[in-house]
Amino acid sequence: MRHTVALFILLAALVSKSLQAQYEIKLSNSYPPYNFVNEEEDLVGFNVDILNAIQDIYDTDINLQGGEWYSINEELNNGKIHAIAGTHYPGSPDNDYIYTRSTINTSHCFLYNGNYKNKFSLEYFRSLKKPLVALWQNDVLIRYVHSINPTAEFIFVNDYEKLVMALDRKDVTCIVAQKVAAMYYATKLGKDYIHSLNHQLLERSMGFKVAKSSPELAEILNNGLEVILANGQYQQIYNKWIEPYAKRSNPWQSYYKYFLLSGIIISVLSLFLLTANYVLKTRIRSKTKDLQHQLEVNSEIMKELEEQKNKAEESDRMKSAFLANMSHEIRTPMNGILGFTELLRTADYSSQEQEQFIQVIEQSGNRMLETINNIIDVSKLESGIEQAQHKEMNIKHMLIELHDFFIREAKVKEIQLILEEKETTSAQPFVSDEHKLNSILTNLIKNAIKFTSEGYVKVTYHIGKDFAEFWVSDTGIGIAQHKQASIFNQFEQGEGAYSRAYEGSGLGLSITKGYVDLLDGAIRVESEPQKGTTFYVRIPNHERVG
Repeated sequence: MRHTVALFILLAALVSKSLQAQYEIKLSNSYPPYNFVNEEEDLVGFNVDILNAIQDIYDTDINLQGGEWYSINEELNNGKIHAIAGTHYPGSPDNDYIYTRSTINTSHCFLYNGNYKNKFSLEYFRSLKKPLVALWQNDVLIRYVHSINPTAEFIFVNDYEKLVMALDRKDVTCIVAQKVAAMYYATKLGKDYIHSLNHQLLERSMGFKVAKSSPELAEILNNGLEVILANGQYQQIYNKWIEPYAKRSNPWQSYYKYFLLSGIIISVLSLFLLTANYVLKTRIRSKTKDLQHQLEVNSEIMKELEEQKNKAEESDRMKSAFLANMSHEIRTPMNGILGFTELLRTADYSSQEQEQFIQVIEQSGNRMLETINNIIDVSKLESGIEQAQHKEMNIKHMLIELHDFFIREAKVKEIQLILEEKETTSAQPFVSDEHKLNSILTNLIKNAIKFTSEGYVKVTYHIGKDFAEFWVSDTGIGIAQHKQASIFNQFEQGEGAYSRAYEGSGLGLSITKGYVDLLDGAIRVESEPQKGTTFYVRIPNHERVG
């Protein structure tokens, strides 16, 4: 009986130990929106979601808790916890702890009450005599404010909510505060009249402060940050918690009432002019038709201007999408290059592991080079710089070279690459731009191989006296019917659920369509999901066209 009790106690101890968290991480519970306790008593915020995302990736046992800032720093100093999240990095080296890569940069700024001041700037602040500034007691901030206006006086507040509420005092000129936290409280308190200057000061990096005894935790956090930066989770978390409060202020907002007054005046004048026009038309009937015609012309002009405005806005939107997509496509392989380069530098690995790292670096470099080349091609097409250079060419010879080039890639994927010629009906020379036709077929064959995991890729061609036809067929993942009309747009891939695993900028088919148009040709697609795709290209013989 005594042995049974002893075994039971030992088993309970082991189970209890296994239920304990492997890593204890704490953060402040009163620093919104970075980390705080909400009305439901849950610990939430930017840093909380960052840690949860990393924990999901590595399935790491992390116990995350909140606490008072002074207390959790004491716990880290005494070795009771492994790390602190949401800490600002010191301005000087600290050899007692490990600091991970930065999760976010923070900065302070000037904030003012728009109800009391129509506009506010550093130049305006510099011109004031004894302005009253509310801020946290911080020697760096005090010296900075005095460097702008030596006569400035201060009131010190150690609570962000009270700091924001200080702006309701007419004698307070402005406050200096951490921008995101201050704008969070301004929004929470419904003070939409509080505005911030875009000028930044006291810029600092925020991240994780890890005990020297837990280097493996620092490695997990650093690697996890790399992953969520690459897969887009970081941006989602940033947009949720930080972006609403980090927006740059719009200086035109202060002039809103003047615009409104101008609009009213213009509206009244417009009404007066319309009335006068009506009176004149009734008095001078002989000019009615001419005036009506002029109004119709003006209406058409306004319609055309509206269309041009819409086109310009759409162009801006597409440029923004272009920059966002290309930033991702360049940053992801660059992170791979830097990450594996750091691994090669910081630790000893076997020759086989080093070779694997080098292969990843080489693949990332090639992917980045392909993205840059695609950007250049798209830029040339959009600007009209790219022109067709027609000359006599040997289509059959070009296709044999493409087949020989891609056959190795097809064998690696264990699929067939078939080249088939339909009956040639003309022996006369074929004239077109060989480089662009080569690029068209290269993009189509490369895409077919990339999205085909089994079966075959088949290239069929027919050379006639007036035109050449090409069919690139595969047994790959296919394209849904509703996506087929947009695949030639920039940044479009096939069905997202299928193609998300295949990297690429999405510019290949856009470039292909642009080159087909330059050659006065036509391209279309037929596809069925999970069964395969066929691209058809028809290029005219410019010997016959000329």
